[in-house]
Order: sequence, then structure tokens, then C-alpha cells
Amino acid sequence: MKVLLVSSYIFGYIEHLKPAFTAQNIDAEFLYLGKPPLDFKYKSKAHHLWAFLKKAVGINTKMQFRHKAIYDFVRGKKYDQILVIHPQYLPHKTHILLRSITNRYVTFLFDSMAKMPRQKPVLKHFDTVFSYEKRDCKQYGFEFITNFIPVSSSNNYSPLDTTLDFFNICSLDSRFKNLEAIAKALEEKNLNYEFLVFSKKSKNSSYIKFISKKLEGASVRQKLSQTRGLVDIQRADQQGLSFRVFESLGYRKKLITTNADVVNYDFYNENNILIVDPKNVEIPIHFIESDYVDIPSAVLQKYETSGWISKIFNP
Repeated sequence: MKVLLVSSYIFGYIEHLKPAFTAQNIDAEFLYLGKPPLDFKYKSKAHHLWAFLKKAVGINTKMQFRHKAIYDFVRGKKYDQILVIHPQYLPHKTHILLRSITNRYVTFLFDSMAKMPRQKPVLKHFDTVFSYEKRDCKQYGFEFITNFIPVSSSNNYSPLDTTLDFFNICSLDSRFKNLEAIAKALEEKNLNYEFLVFSKKSKNSSYIKFISKKLEGASVRQKLSQTRGLVDIQRADQQGLSFRVFESLGYRKKLITTNADVVNYDFYNENNILIVDPKNVEIPIHFIESDYVDIPSAVLQKYETSGWISKIFNP
């Protein structure tokens, strides 16, 4: 089977699918928005200004560039299936083009409809729409699928190798206050943590470290391997489980999360996952001191990349 995957780079998460494609003898090609050949850049300030003026009359220079780059890439090719992630970043004519060269055209929504309503107009082009948001699946008839474990479940990182108790990395947004509340609670228990927030403009905080440049995937993975636990802050407009939850499974790390819906998943274990109310953060000492409880391999396999690919590409 030959497939094409068109997606945002999403911090390198999608790269973890490549070994699983190979293992299943699937010939997979990847196109990342923002990476060659889809790495659009304004040629000058004048070009940027001209693009802005054209956008005001309905002409999107970046979308035009993406369409031509994708057209050049797929010209003369046929695919058994095409998967698009972040479909809102492609114009209608590109979806029509891709739909014409495949037997099955599907999308996985990386955002909830509440967070990203601009996804809705392009969904008419797809045979199947997958989403990790249960509410969206119920309301719009999407197929439910979670994110995947972006590492091998066979990874075993000994607590002896860790230098942090808890780690989080994210962008500056509405979750900041909740992240800071958890940081304060960890500080009160004299726990060693590192919370990195990416932002061009930093804020005053005694608990959060601001970074002006996003860390590469390898650097983030090193941080993940050096901590005993991860912290996950739920977005107000999202109920589905973030990749942070699945990283905790793959790296065998404890997890502090504000997403109460995690109790409804079969991998939930109160020894490994602590649900907190950001308005009143309580972190029991027994959660900190107890060892991680391994999740049965039969459960983990359902969330690994191989299982994710099988569900997406085998309707």
C-alpha cells in the first residue's frame, strides 16, 4: 500500500510513525507544512506587505505557495490513501487535487472544533474524519481515535537516571495560570521541577522559565527521559487527551493532569496519574513517593503507533 501524509510538523510527533509504516510494509511519503518543499518564506518586507494586501481581497499567498508545492510533489503519482492532519491549512483546491489521486482521503483533527472552527469548511472533502474529541465525534459523527504513544513502550528509563521530579514544556496561552498553580504546589513540597514556556515576550514568574526559541524534538525527549513525572494542563476548549498523556505512558512517567476525563481510559491507574483541580492543587505525598506501576502490554499496544496506523488506514 502506498500512502501520503500531509501534516504540520507538530514538534516531531509525526516522525514517530515512520518505523511503524516500515514494519507494516506501507510505502509512506511525508509532506510537512513549514518544511521543504513546503517551507514558505517571504522574500522581503515588500513581499510580506503585498501578501497582506492580497489577503485582504481573498488571495492567500501562503496557501497558493502550498498548493503549487504539493501539486509539483504529487504530479503523476497515485496513492491508495492520503491522510491530512491540520486540514484547515490547505485551500479547497488542494483538497480537491489530493482527493483526485487517491482511493481514500482521510483527516485527523489535531484540534477540537471549539478551538479551531475554521476546520469545518474543508471537512466535506474527506471520506473519513478522525478526532480525539469525544464531544466532536458525538456532535459531528467523526470517528474517535486517540493520539498515539510517540515512543516505544519498550523504553525503560530508570529513576536513577532522572534529575527532575516533574517537567512540562508548552507555549504561553490561557493555561499559564494553571501551570503556575501546580508549580507553586510542587515548590511547597520542595520538589525539583522545570516548567518551560515558549513565548516571544516573557512574563514575571518565580516558578516558570521562559524560552524564546522552541526546543528541538531530541532536546525535549532528553528532558522527558530525565524526569520522574510530567505535567499536563488541559485547554478549556479541549476534552481529548493531549500527547503529554501518551508520552507519560511511553516513557513510564507519573503524570499530574487537570484533565479529569483520563479516568475513563483503560490505562488509567491512580498510582500513576494524579488529577488535580488547578484552583486547589493538592499533591499527596504517597503519589510522589510510590513507584510507577507498569501498564499491561495488551493495553499499551492499542495506543502504540502500529495500532494507530492500522485504525487510520484500515477502515
